[in-house]
Amino acid sequence: MQSDVEMSRIERLMWDVYEHVRSNGGRLYEGGASVEEATYLQEVTVRTGALRIAEVGFNVGFSAIAFLESSPDVTVVSFELDRRHAVELAKEFVDERYPGRHELVIGNSLNTLPAYEAGVFDLVFVDGGHEYEVATADIRNAARLAKPGGLVVVDDLVPWYPWGEGPTQAWGEAVADGLIEPLESLVDGRTVDVIAEPGDRAWALGRFHLAI
Repeated sequence: MQSDVEMSRIERLMWDVYEHVRSNGGRLYEGGASVEEATYLQEVTVRTGALRIAEVGFNVGFSAIAFLESSPDVTVVSFELDRRHAVELAKEFVDERYPGRHELVIGNSLNTLPAYEAGVFDLVFVDGGHEYEVATADIRNAARLAKPGGLVVVDDLVPWYPWGEGPTQAWGEAVADGLIEPLESLVDGRTVDVIAEPGDRAWALGRFHLAI
């Protein structure tokens, strides 16, 4: 592990929340945003001036922390499937550091996203279920949540891995249908013209183009 001097603030906070969850008995069943992705999410929030953000997928809070670190005026609503112990511990960590700025909505995103107020978010981060049907629904529902012309970041665009096939197909169809105007794509934190292997993490930024 790098020394504290070498680590960015985001990376230190990611380690802090990880240790808070692990040391208090939370079991980590899946990964979260990489340091490169968390750094990007903070940067794109600053660059675009997004203040109200939604994310599909909270897990242990890496991406939520990245957004909240971007500005004291940012608020985040996270949609998460269940209240497993790791999620509760991460929520505790986030609330202690960013009081009153984070909301956690529990339940299946197929139900919770359509039930939430429409047209209120500047940016939506889609990092939920990897099945094609779920990823498609999450993107379509994210368009409903976003303000007109709002931004979207879709994660897991790695079709060379099984878990990336669904999100990649859903993203491609949303672009082809005119729902999303693609703005930039990244592989492991590097901006690329076309997402292609090799790479562990890939994601893309777009702007919602059509009202649905």
